[in-house]
Amino acid sequence: MNERIVSIAQELARSDRELSLESLASEYEVSSRTIRNDVKSLNRFLAEKGLGQLEYGPGGVVIVPADFSRVLAALPVQGFYSYKLSSDERKTLAVVIMAIEPGYVTLAGIADRFSVSRSTVLNDLDGIKAVAREANLEVVSRPNRGLKVVGDEMALRSFLLDFLLSKPALAEQWVAVSAGKAGRADEVTIEKILNEQCRLHKAVLDDRSFNFVARYLQIAVQRCRDGMRMKGDWVAPSARQEVVSFARDVIPLLAQYCGVGMGDGEAESFSTILESSGFRSDAEFSIEDVQVQTVARKFVQNVSLACGVDLNGDYSLFECLSNHLETMFASDASRFPVNPVLREVVTDQPQVLDAVKDNLPILEAYSKRRVTEVETIYVALHICAALERRKNRERRLRVVVVCDEGVGTSRLVVEDLRGRFDIRVVKVIPAHEAPYLESYRADLVISTVVLGECPVDNVVALLPFSDRDYERIREKIDEVRAFSDGVQDGYDELGAQGLLDKIEPILRRELTGGGERVIREIRTEVRRYFHEAQHMEEEILTPYLHQLLPPSHIQLDVEAADWRDAVAKSAQPLVEMGYIEPRYIDAMIENIVEHGPYVVLAPHFAIPHETPEEGVYKMGMNLIRLKTPVKFDADDHDPVEFVCTLAPVDHKSHLKAFFNLLSMLTKPELNVFQELRDARVPEEAAIAIETAEYQIIQ
Repeated sequence: MNERIVSIAQELARSDRELSLESLASEYEVSSRTIRNDVKSLNRFLAEKGLGQLEYGPGGVVIVPADFSRVLAALPVQGFYSYKLSSDERKTLAVVIMAIEPGYVTLAGIADRFSVSRSTVLNDLDGIKAVAREANLEVVSRPNRGLKVVGDEMALRSFLLDFLLSKPALAEQWVAVSAGKAGRADEVTIEKILNEQCRLHKAVLDDRSFNFVARYLQIAVQRCRDGMRMKGDWVAPSARQEVVSFARDVIPLLAQYCGVGMGDGEAESFSTILESSGFRSDAEFSIEDVQVQTVARKFVQNVSLACGVDLNGDYSLFECLSNHLETMFASDASRFPVNPVLREVVTDQPQVLDAVKDNLPILEAYSKRRVTEVETIYVALHICAALERRKNRERRLRVVVVCDEGVGTSRLVVEDLRGRFDIRVVKVIPAHEAPYLESYRADLVISTVVLGECPVDNVVALLPFSDRDYERIREKIDEVRAFSDGVQDGYDELGAQGLLDKIEPILRRELTGGGERVIREIRTEVRRYFHEAQHMEEEILTPYLHQLLPPSHIQLDVEAADWRDAVAKSAQPLVEMGYIEPRYIDAMIENIVEHGPYVVLAPHFAIPHETPEEGVYKMGMNLIRLKTPVKFDADDHDPVEFVCTLAPVDHKSHLKAFFNLLSMLTKPELNVFQELRDARVPEEAAIAIETAEYQIIQ
């Protein structure tokens, strides 16, 4: 868009009077036809941003959509020379500038920024002070130094937040002037972290609330970067535990990925903002959750055997099918619409449909009702999707990501792309390395900046990604995949796990004593080189099994009188470590008494659990190996030798660890049971679990 189109958009958003093609043509000294073409260009821009379209009324009056004010924040940044600031805008922006500058600001400095005379700013000074007073702030003056806005940090942030939300056009200018690329990178990072944490916490934020919260965090990050951090005793946190929990999960991630130290009071301050935003969490956990996940796991196992294709390692299938079955089992009859297209997809793969039908008794035994034909089709679709993923994975494209926005943003971009597309990201590089991409043997380059010379097929999508950007990336991936099965040429695409599989046996054979420490360090470095998940708790959002079961969470040869005693002794270490309250143990035992030995999920292995409301402080697991196995009245699964207490905080955060645990228990080739039986100390048991888990997730 050119400067005239930007100016027209700003005028349409701000003006209280009707603007027509004729009046705009007269104002900008061009023809009505030119203005009409400008409106077409603006409508294309609005469509890309997912906003409503401009229309024409009687007499060529331009009618703006209800959400048109949002366009101001999306417009390309212009200098202050591009339009004339009003007196009120100057006064407000002057307070903003004096508030965010680390030192004092002179009248001449403000005048220069606004392209006005010093006398104009001097005449505005009383009004500037009035704006500050309304926000419970004060403008202080120092001879030979200038002016500065001071006051309570939370009041100052509240003023800046109101500025960002109520004056988006000026706010866009402020971000560009004060933070540059860092500010834009922060915005992308903040929104991605918020989206991920909302998903994990099952939190609900409507668009207005999400924007409100995101803009506050943008201010908080910038203030912390400038050294103005909240202290722990400055603000009383929200009284709602779920709000505080969400805030305490978000702030460390911001500190990590935005590369800034956050004060010890930032989480408490953020919780008060969340409280005022209308935040609510729908996180819930029921005793049926683990049962449904177990049913899903068993169903996938049997369908895999029937289809002759091993789908047991497909975590996406396990997660999506578990969620689907929870919804399906929640009603007495199917509420899913009959779709001829979906029916056609399934009937094109009769072997899949037959395998699903043959194993419906597993689902019907749990739900205690018949699974309808429509429900069967939807279940079969999950299997078809898993088979398609498997087929694509066998020829995954090797992708290089070009990103100049810093390490934190680069990681978020990579995880975003991996989550949306079945690709192998082999390298993240800055733009100046693009001419040398052939050395990485890549099939495709996805770049967040415009590239000059690039010898590899590429697609450019500027941050933040829009739906149209994702569509273009997908089209490019399909195009490249259609003409290539991936770069091979005899090159062994090991990836991080493949390389570790080859070197770990050698290290274990040759190293003694401190071998495990060395192996852990090598794992970290290998995964960092490949830019893959690092399997470190602070860098992932849902933990792996081996992170929940370190040596400190494993006890061997525990004596138990009966199953009740075994459950209690499995959970007691979690009480002592502050994960659960003592009442959680009683609730688990009562649950088993009421519902039977459903916690015995595999032969000789029980996973007792309860809902978070029964006294869970944080997610955790603890495993005991019984000296003498006990009976749970679980038929052929008795006697139980291992009891692993699960303390969930919601229905999803533990899912990855739970999936991997079930996988290793149901894969005899991993030999986990025997290794756990042979373990002499908890460290050996933890190593057995971690080794088996790496084999599952490779």
